Amino acid sequence: MDKVLEEITLKGAPISGGIAIGSLYFIEGIQEEIVPEFSIPNAEVEKEIGRYRRAILSSREDLHDLQRFLAKEGSTEAVSIIDTHIQMLEDPFMTTFMEKKIRQRMKNTETVFRSVMTDYEKEFSKVKDSFFKQRLLDVKDLSQRILRNLHPRKSFENEEIPENSIIFTKELIPSSTAQASKWHVKGFITEIGGTTSHAALIARSKGIPYVANISIDTLYTLKGSLAIIDGKTGVVIINPNEANLKKYQQELKDAEAKKEKNDHTEDHGTETADGVKVEVLANIENLSDLDLLVPYNAEGIGLFRSEFLFFGKELHTFSEEDQFILYQQVMEKAKGMPVIFRTFDVGGDKGNISHHDPEPNPALGCRGIRFLLRNRDIFAEQLRALLRVSLDGDLRILLPMISDLEELKIAKEMIQEVALQLRSEGHEIADEIPIGCMIEVPSAAYMAHAIARECDFLSIGTNDLIQYTLAADRATEEVNAYYRPTHPSILRMILHVIQEANEQNTPVSLCGEMASDPHLIPLLLGLGVRALSCSSRFIPEVKKLVSELSIEKLKSFTEEALDLETSREVEEFLEETSKNISK
Repeated sequence: MDKVLEEITLKGAPISGGIAIGSLYFIEGIQEEIVPEFSIPNAEVEKEIGRYRRAILSSREDLHDLQRFLAKEGSTEAVSIIDTHIQMLEDPFMTTFMEKKIRQRMKNTETVFRSVMTDYEKEFSKVKDSFFKQRLLDVKDLSQRILRNLHPRKSFENEEIPENSIIFTKELIPSSTAQASKWHVKGFITEIGGTTSHAALIARSKGIPYVANISIDTLYTLKGSLAIIDGKTGVVIINPNEANLKKYQQELKDAEAKKEKNDHTEDHGTETADGVKVEVLANIENLSDLDLLVPYNAEGIGLFRSEFLFFGKELHTFSEEDQFILYQQVMEKAKGMPVIFRTFDVGGDKGNISHHDPEPNPALGCRGIRFLLRNRDIFAEQLRALLRVSLDGDLRILLPMISDLEELKIAKEMIQEVALQLRSEGHEIADEIPIGCMIEVPSAAYMAHAIARECDFLSIGTNDLIQYTLAADRATEEVNAYYRPTHPSILRMILHVIQEANEQNTPVSLCGEMASDPHLIPLLLGLGVRALSCSSRFIPEVKKLVSELSIEKLKSFTEEALDLETSREVEEFLEETSKNISK
């Protein structure tokens, strides 16, 4: 006769609700693994830099793959958190600063990277604020990912975890939580963890029960035992008796049945409280971002940053056919939504992607349309590939960094020439392809009446418009205080562009960080913006805010804001009035 195991009941802190039944499985948390350390000769330094860059690119690809999987699950919160890790990879600290240290220290990349990150983490750990503690865990998580790509080793991500496992560990890191569904993980138990941690947010987003504040030493001796997690009460039952097992199995069945009955309503657009239509579109920079369109209810792609498809590579090495295949995939995934392709916008803060020597002042150098008109072979190949997919959906072409009407006219002539050439070769392309222009430098904003007359649509790129208007590089910490979206000159410039475009019946969208800022959206709508394009993860929040606002109520609010003369006055005004402008 089998021995009846004693039931053990533990009480912890409820983190993510729901019922989980499975076997206890232990995983290690973040471990400091010994990496080789050796000096490198001067001749090998650039090879080490190249190895580091490949590790960064591989880490970025890993995270995009993970985002794609999470998006298909509908785990929108998890997608957003992984997006913060992707943004961290693009931080100058992780790129130019780290490369500088490799050159200075003349050691192998793993050694330099580990040393710099350890110093960084020590400084971070001195701050007691819970936000910074979570940020530190994100930094450690990302560091481990980069090190794995530099020095491959076993990790949770490639560990073969048995199905129906309940994971227990000291502390969960965000990427481990995000990977959970791939291994059919039923629940989490940790010794350390809070309700606002990124791991907790991801677990809730994925609907995985999670309980914290349970001693791992107690559980370690019970590995493999059957366990029940009640994520609502924080109770963990190990070796449940028959009555408890049947009770929780029934609760689990009832919850699953209820979930199946839930109606998934489709989003059919966004309107303000007084019935004014406002488009909320997505900014896209890679193929995996396209999987976020449906989960976040995007109404189209307001800005496809095409240069990011070829990030870290030379543009001139990509043939028309390479691009054609990629653009076909984009159009297919867009499923008929409008797709605004911005032609290659290189230079400036996006780095020297071309094969030309670095410029002394790239922000004011050969970037955007200037680069394309100077490298017409690259421009023509991209246009050919784009026009060839124009019958696959609602394709629109957006020209970057236009500062002069002449540039726009030359670019349009090139598009017409490419279209004629393609037709003469027997390609079928759309009869009409809307051509738009980025408004991101003051000269274009002041000439908006003429540019709008020549275009089918305009897109205000606020990030660069602020930078160039206020002469403040947004990537330079020393002048960060001067980079103010609320500066009256910016608000008046946006208003001017919209008024001039309206006179020409040319639609205007606005992209950039302003488009997702809840403090600024009421002001943007009051200025006349009727299409906002932002990162997919912000779309639900933007839509909700728009639906609570009344354009009629915003008129006097906007007029008051436009009378103010400093950024500080505008910010204080927005703070004071924010609670009184929604319906």
